[in-house]
Amino acid sequence: MFFYKSKITKVCTCALLILTCLLMSGCLKVEAHREFPEETTPEPSAPVVDNRPRVALTYDDGPHEKYQDTPSRTKLIVDELDKYGYHATFFVVGNRVDGTEYPGGAAMVYAAEHGNEIGIHGYTHDVYYDECSDEEYEYEMQKTLQAIQEKIPNYEVRLMRPVGGKITDARVEESRYAIIKWNVDTLDWDLTKPYGDTESINKIVENALRDVADGDIILMHDIYNNTYEATVIILQRLNEMGFNVVTVSELLGDNLQAGVLYERAP
Repeated sequence: MFFYKSKITKVCTCALLILTCLLMSGCLKVEAHREFPEETTPEPSAPVVDNRPRVALTYDDGPHEKYQDTPSRTKLIVDELDKYGYHATFFVVGNRVDGTEYPGGAAMVYAAEHGNEIGIHGYTHDVYYDECSDEEYEYEMQKTLQAIQEKIPNYEVRLMRPVGGKITDARVEESRYAIIKWNVDTLDWDLTKPYGDTESINKIVENALRDVADGDIILMHDIYNNTYEATVIILQRLNEMGFNVVTVSELLGDNLQAGVLYERAP
């Protein structure tokens, strides 16, 4: 056994010496690396075309902030939109954003951070724009814009919805915003009591979806009882029906212009 091991060792040593000599003499070459095909830049993929019919859900009079043990309905609605990759437009009341009436600014910021659109509704919600003075009108516009931009600096506000949908033709034409009304009223503002009432919730859903069509602008309010619960069902059904829910600006696209009143997408 001892001799056998020694013999193996000698043979291995000789083989190693021969291999070393061949390498040094250049008779044997070792491949330093493998050649790979040249890398090519992949062709950019074509943009995904979304051919689904689209509607805009719009929420007035908020933002709604947590009250006692009641969570912010604005935030709840945003979370529900997120489940489907949808976005909505919130027309806010300025004194509910800046904390004068109640501190709703955080809920508005939350909505904007999640890709939703913010528009002006008015500062006090006490003034109709077809009968107020020019000074009152400018106050309502400027104070609301200021409240939004203090919470979201440099946010570009493109839309305004007049309180009650009331505004003069002259103020529409002179506006630096697109004026957005609606063609579907869910009447959630009238179906608020009692909270959680199944009949009221189902009626709001019915009003929203009865004749829903591509291009609709749907009116809701994120401050009222039953609106969030109805929204949950509305979003589920719109998704099942193959609709996409988008912001007003996305719905109107290139048609969106300041000084023009829209009730639905053209």
